[in-house]
Amino acid sequence: MTTCAAAATLGDNPVFGAENKNTPRASTSGRQNSFSVSLNCFTWGRFDLAQCIDQIKKTPIRQLEVPVEQARPKSLVPELMVEAPLGGDWRYSFPDLQSLIARDGFSVESVDLFGYTGYPGAENIIKRRIDFAQRLGARTLVMGCHHKALSHAAGASTPSETKAENDARDFIYSMLRDVAAYGARKNVRIALEIHGGIMANAAEALRTMKEVGHSNLGINFDTANILFYNEAFKADDAARELRALARHVFHVHLKDIIRGKTKAAHTLPRLGRGEVDFRRVFTILHEAGFFGPFSFEVETFHGVTKSDDIGDYLNDLLASIDYVRSLGELS
Repeated sequence: MTTCAAAATLGDNPVFGAENKNTPRASTSGRQNSFSVSLNCFTWGRFDLAQCIDQIKKTPIRQLEVPVEQARPKSLVPELMVEAPLGGDWRYSFPDLQSLIARDGFSVESVDLFGYTGYPGAENIIKRRIDFAQRLGARTLVMGCHHKALSHAAGASTPSETKAENDARDFIYSMLRDVAAYGARKNVRIALEIHGGIMANAAEALRTMKEVGHSNLGINFDTANILFYNEAFKADDAARELRALARHVFHVHLKDIIRGKTKAAHTLPRLGRGEVDFRRVFTILHEAGFFGPFSFEVETFHGVTKSDDIGDYLNDLLASIDYVRSLGELS
């Protein structure tokens, strides 16, 4: 799952605060990585945008991935916002939201949408969030696209697919073609997350890319989800999947996982403590010409850090940033 995220972009935009005189390390190709941090690091909707920004400003991060989801608690709802200042009430005032984001030198790198996006009527919801992303200066809409008929989607088309599955696919592919074209006109890319259904694995994701057939639609590769939704996969399998998808990747969630005997028993630790081979992830993506944004999505509230103190989740995030720094990918 993706939600509000903060991104540290290394390149044209400032990454570190004025007091930090470090400079980002260039890759061996001369290109520099960009990084983002999912607000899922601070649990799924327990804390609001202002509370999360107050923690993120303690990191090098100065860009945000803002949640505009249908169901996530404390997501922003663009339809409820007015165009006038309301004395700092950023939940309902677009100018106040802009002021909150800019106050500590933040900007918006992307917005995030999950919900009932695989059903008729979703296209208008998605388009309004593309508009919202454009107004905030975001370049990417990270989203999931789900339908209950496709909860067990397995990849290539087979004769055994039911009419409900075929109808769901036909609608989703057509709808994605429409919103991808709309996003292109607004200069906002759509990155579908590896998250089950039509994006469960490389076979499903490549099928989706082919059926939609629009260059403005790409992939958000979640390093843990590829293992979460494909329980038979090992590290080599995950690497194979990423190689197959790398040319379509627009955005990456850096998340680790330790799998239990059932999905309910899976936990999501700090980066570097689980099954994901992050060194290989970076290598494969760099070889494909991808250098970010990589979004930290350190969801330790899933079975590891159980706390009501937002500072405990900040510590998990900081440790994960240090881990990626140890790989030489973040200076």
